[in-house]
Amino acid sequence: MRIYLSPLGFDTTHLVSLLVRLGIESGDRVCLIRPKEGEDDRALRAIEDVREMLRKISSEIQFDVLRVNNRSFHEMAVTFLDTIRTLTDESTPESKLIVNLSGGPREVLVALSMASFALSSHIHQCAIFSDISREFETIELPHLGSLLEERAKAILTDIAAHGPTSMSEISRRLQISESTVSRQCSKLAADKYVIIQQDGRNKIFSLLPKGEIALKIQPW
Repeated sequence: MRIYLSPLGFDTTHLVSLLVRLGIESGDRVCLIRPKEGEDDRALRAIEDVREMLRKISSEIQFDVLRVNNRSFHEMAVTFLDTIRTLTDESTPESKLIVNLSGGPREVLVALSMASFALSSHIHQCAIFSDISREFETIELPHLGSLLEERAKAILTDIAAHGPTSMSEISRRLQISESTVSRQCSKLAADKYVIIQQDGRNKIFSLLPKGEIALKIQPW
C-alpha cells in the first residue's frame, strides 16, 4: 500500500506527475495538505480535480485532505510529525509512505520538510519537483533528529505530561534525586526544551515547543 502525503497549491501538475511516475492503484491512499487560512475557489477546484482523477482510476483509493494551521509553524510541525508517525504505524508495516516536498504554500512546505528530515526513517521515498529539469527526483533524506539521553527523555516526558511542575514532583514521580532533576533540567533549559520559572522558593518547569517536537522525533 502506497501512501502519498503531498501539499497542494492551485496547480495539480506536481502531484499528477508524481502519481504517474510512481504509480497509484486500488488500496493506495492520497493525503493532501492544505492550509486552514487562505482557502479560495482555485484551491477547492484543485482538490476536486485530484479527487475526480483518483475516482476514475479506482473507487478503492483512499482520499483525504489534512488542513493545517499555517499561522503557527510550531503547530504545523507537530501536526506533520504526528501524521507521519500515524501513517507509518507499526501495525501496518506493509505501508510505504511517499512524501512530496513540492507545491503548496511555502510555510507549509518548510514545516513538512522539517518533519520529514526528523522522521526520515519512517519515509519510504521522498520526491522533489526540480525547477531545472521540470521532473521529479527521488532523494534520500538524512536523519537530523536529535536524540535525548534516557534520563533527559524521561524528565522531559514527565514535564510534558504533568507540567507546569516542580522539581520535587518530578523527583517523586520518577524516583530520582532532586539534584539529578535539577542538573538535567538546567541542561534542558539551556537547550530551550523547557523553561524554568521561580514560584517562591520552588522552581517550576514547563515544556517549550522545541521540547514537544524533540519528544516526537525520538525512536519508538
